[in-house]
Amino acid sequence: IDGVPILEREIECLKGQGFTDLVITVGHLGTVIMDYFGDGSRVSPTTGKPFGVRIEYYLEAESLGNAGALFRIKDKLREDFLLLNGDAVFHVDFNRLVSFHVLHGGTVTVLTHPNDHPYDSGLIIADTEGQVQQWLTKEDARPAYYKNRVNAGIHVVSPQLLEQAPDKPKVDLDRDLLRPLAGTGRLYAYDSPEYVKDAGTPERYS
Repeated sequence: IDGVPILEREIECLKGQGFTDLVITVGHLGTVIMDYFGDGSRVSPTTGKPFGVRIEYYLEAESLGNAGALFRIKDKLREDFLLLNGDAVFHVDFNRLVSFHVLHGGTVTVLTHPNDHPYDSGLIIADTEGQVQQWLTKEDARPAYYKNRVNAGIHVVSPQLLEQAPDKPKVDLDRDLLRPLAGTGRLYAYDSPEYVKDAGTPERYS
């Protein structure tokens, strides 16, 4: 976007707020990302500025779904961690998000917001305290009227989420891990008007 990789923009935002220990899971053409960022100690070939972070990688030999790799690296995830999609441009106060998560004591906190494509996004229904009551996937029937509250792809996660791996080769974060937490008191929505835009489809990238 404007000559700078989306992932580099994410890392810059995180670094500016003190989040400098990163694990990036990569798959198809993952070596392109690994060659570009290295271990985070080098200078950006795009901006000429140091990345200024520490990066480890997990390279998927075959697709594990968008959450399967978490179970392969859970020995590195021994305390609450941020889990971010790699296709988003954002400007978010992550320390405030983490404080909300700690205050409420949930297993997962999801940053939620209105977007312009709720019809193909996971719809989240929560109470006034932010406790998630229902998680409707894009395939689910929806009420006639509902609040435009969707998952922005930004999460704070407790390692408790990874104690039991689903018995399947590919793990979907929303359907297999987060949706089952709805209504249990362990999943919270952090409503925020902060800037988050994803490039999950060619149209949204454009």
